[in-house]
Amino acid sequence: MLTGGVGIGFWVWDEWNNLNVAHIIIAIFVIGTVGLLLEWALMSLAKHFSFED
Repeated sequence: MLTGGVGIGFWVWDEWNNLNVAHIIIAIFVIGTVGLLLEWALMSLAKHFSFED
């Protein structure tokens, strides 16, 4: 995740090394938003395929 040279993990690590806290906070919000969207999508998919009446 960190040594690939691309992606958000490398970007956060690079900004940490450059002491750019504002970009690190932005990355935290981006990761959190993506996580919440994935959780919402998977929960709606699970509700669609559940067998509850």
